Amino acid sequence: MSRDFKGKSIILGIPNHFGLPECFRKNLEYLGFKVYLLPYDMNAKSQLIWQDYLIHGAKKIFLNNRVYKAEKLAEIQEASQLKFIEELGRVDYALVVRPDLFSRKVLQSIKEKSDFSVGYQWDGMSRFPLASTRISHFDKFYVFDREDTKRFPNTYHTTNFYFDYISQQVDIKQDVFFVGTFMKDRMEMLVSLSELLKSFGLSLNMTVVYGNKSKIKPYKNTPIQFRKTGNSFETSMLESMASNILIDVENTIHKGLSFRCFEAVGFSKKLITNNRLVKNYDFYDENNIFVVESGCSQVDFEQFINKSYKSQHDIASKYSFSYWFSKLFC
Repeated sequence: MSRDFKGKSIILGIPNHFGLPECFRKNLEYLGFKVYLLPYDMNAKSQLIWQDYLIHGAKKIFLNNRVYKAEKLAEIQEASQLKFIEELGRVDYALVVRPDLFSRKVLQSIKEKSDFSVGYQWDGMSRFPLASTRISHFDKFYVFDREDTKRFPNTYHTTNFYFDYISQQVDIKQDVFFVGTFMKDRMEMLVSLSELLKSFGLSLNMTVVYGNKSKIKPYKNTPIQFRKTGNSFETSMLESMASNILIDVENTIHKGLSFRCFEAVGFSKKLITNNRLVKNYDFYDENNIFVVESGCSQVDFEQFINKSYKSQHDIASKYSFSYWFSKLFC
């Protein structure tokens, strides 16, 4: 599926997590779009005052209302975002990722300014309560977790994807790559994998980004590297391209495949993951993907590593950003 977007315009709203807006912008420009990137201040939280935290805590405890702080953060950015939208002419499309992070007024203004608007909640709806209140502000609303379409029948399911705007060849510089934020429940698997893969003589680039130094102390004497700040998403993507094997660890909060899984497909890399959902996809092949399950032995890992990669070029294009975007706006 491909469509001609050359000369079209789009408003893009997305939080600046690890430089993701730049990747979206570059891929949209690659498709021919004029991109208007909505300003988003990641430091807005610093503008909250102590009364805000007090009110949020009280509402959370006594009313089971967890949205006050999120609403307040969206309102803090509202004026600058509305001004940005107001100064634009008519645009063809709008795409908002994580709509729960934007105020209703901003989302309504985007919808009125664009011919067709799409929202994409790439985390589970239940994890962010405001998400369900944003559905009506879009012509179409997509969710990452297929189960959410049952709870919210006016939504559509979509997967993640890999960015396909980078065309240059990248030399292989390591066998194994992983990067992710610290989550205690996945450290045991990461440590075991790092030690096992290192014992096979493979070169590793496995990095965990942490916030609290005390939490990483038990893992200091392992092959895993720890960093206080993460690289940009594009830098991590280039590291994926420079590797033979990618590691993915499932986030059990929601059900779906991470970007890393689709990068493995798009960049022709082997994948080691504990997310069994990957077996339901047409790109699943035992030569390319190893699913970590109970009973896996060292011999199983070694056999997988020694297998030749099976090319899936025809399937891979279905999971590119370009294809993903065309489906969203069909």
